[in-house]
Amino acid sequence: MRKKLIRPSFVAGTCLVVGSAIAARAGVVVNGTISPTEGYGGPIVTQTINTGFGDSTIGDGSSGGGSELDAAYGVVQGGNLYLFLAGNFESNGNHVNLFISDGRAGQSILNVPATGTLQTMNGSIFSPGFQATYATDINDYAGTDYVEEYTYAGPGALSGGYIGSVPLTGGIGSGTPGVATIGWNDTNVSVMGSPGAAANQAAADAVTTGLELGIPLSALGNPSGSILVLADINGGGDNYLSNQFLPGLPVGTGNLGTPTFNFGSTPGEYFAVTVPEPASIAVLGGAVLMLCSRRRRT
Repeated sequence: MRKKLIRPSFVAGTCLVVGSAIAARAGVVVNGTISPTEGYGGPIVTQTINTGFGDSTIGDGSSGGGSELDAAYGVVQGGNLYLFLAGNFESNGNHVNLFISDGRAGQSILNVPATGTLQTMNGSIFSPGFQATYATDINDYAGTDYVEEYTYAGPGALSGGYIGSVPLTGGIGSGTPGVATIGWNDTNVSVMGSPGAAANQAAADAVTTGLELGIPLSALGNPSGSILVLADINGGGDNYLSNQFLPGLPVGTGNLGTPTFNFGSTPGEYFAVTVPEPASIAVLGGAVLMLCSRRRRT
């Protein structure tokens, strides 16, 4: 039987292509801007309805006139969960609320300590199967991000509160005031129109700026499987919820106008980010090493 030869050029090319792909997937920079080279891939969920909080028509970093959530992305790399929420957030103190369920016994009904404004949302009911184990609350007021963070403190308990601020220049900035690294780019000009109408999802998917977070998996209990996430936009003081959630609400939904939500009878009001299995990562890395080693011996 004739032995099949593997050309050195083929092996070298394979090493280059696979090695480049691994480098690209390790390249997330938390700055509030998403790039194709960072490894996020496509959006996990896209907004369904136009914002009831107004449209920003200027890109000067103030998001003057409106706040919206356009699409959500997520990836696990290098021991961190990276989340990107495309959109814009008015610098009048509107809040972005983000909740994570990492598989531990968390809260099906929100109950955070009275150490920040998020406690106004206590009593909010998550979808079946969602147990909040981490929460962050961020608002831009006059060019500074003010950040609250709540982390797992045992079964059914979250602890935390206000942890600090991130200064912005022209609506752009990044920092690590707590567990999470935060990147903020508020220069998006709205792609939405009539409040509550069906969103232009192609336009929403094209938005590349917004809020980005990098959260160590160790702060989430080193989960396996899927990490569940829910995001929303709230008013000043966290007491007037908009209609901007990810995943999006049904077309025609107006601003909730309340400090709390109730998704107890709404299955799946969250999106999932998959944690790669260590075995899969090892197999891919081993394949690259074998190919490159074979190339060196030829």
